[in-house]
Amino acid sequence: MLYMLTDHLRGLLKTPLGELVPNEERTRARIDGLIGKPLVLVGDVTASVMTQMGFVPQLIIVDNHTKRGRKIPALYVAPSKRVKVKNDAGMLGGELFKAVDDALTEISVDDEMEGPILIEVEGEEDLSTLAAIKLLPKGATVV
Repeated sequence: MLYMLTDHLRGLLKTPLGELVPNEERTRARIDGLIGKPLVLVGDVTASVMTQMGFVPQLIIVDNHTKRGRKIPALYVAPSKRVKVKNDAGMLGGELFKAVDDALTEISVDDEMEGPILIEVEGEEDLSTLAAIKLLPKGATVV
């Protein structure tokens, strides 16, 4: 299975799904009421900021790159498991989709995990957001 991001879809996906919290309002108190479980964090900066604020996700997906070439930010939680996959830019490949599916299945079975599952993507992780949205139960959160 391979999904490719077309120019038309790229435009559609620029519109946020759910509530967008501006940077100046990004506090633990402001965000806390918006978070459901399981919580999935996608992106290096997002994962760092959210874990630094004290959120403990069940799944983190990163590619160890930032858009502006900044230093890769630290995670403030220790993963219980690491999974490495490859995924081309602008694609949602089968390997990444399966890794997200497997992680969410494991999370649903074991809600006493010591820490999040960390999926490290060689390539680009951006479209894993769509896999998480498709596979998560109602009430879950993807940031």
